[in-house]
Amino acid sequence: MDSRFQEAYLEAIQNWNQIGAFNFELVTESSKADITATEMNDGGTPVAGEAESQTNLLTGQFLSVTVRLNHYYLSNPYYGYSYERLVHTAEHELGHAIGLDHTDEKSVMQPAGSFYGIQEEDVANLRKIYETSE
Repeated sequence: MDSRFQEAYLEAIQNWNQIGAFNFELVTESSKADITATEMNDGGTPVAGEAESQTNLLTGQFLSVTVRLNHYYLSNPYYGYSYERLVHTAEHELGHAIGLDHTDEKSVMQPAGSFYGIQEEDVANLRKIYETSE
């Protein structure tokens, strides 16, 4: 994987882990991964990143998710993606991988632009998904 993308994924994972609502664990064997972070180079799709999930139809739970960052946009100076926006794109796609949907609010989950990192609204929405009743 491109070292810049790898660094962006690692920073995005650290940022999600710091909020305390969800914790990503890195594994070295791909067969043990629930979420796979990778890359693509596809100008035929209008997205800087994507998350593709395999879902249990009975429970609605994710079985596995593949997150991809798209070199076509993110590595091309014409599109103006700074390293910070690359990290936000990784945060956004990882957000999908853990159950967050798009929103029009100021959020890492805005559908376009990658202008925002993880916001309080994102943390609150994630806590709603993963809160447990005791």
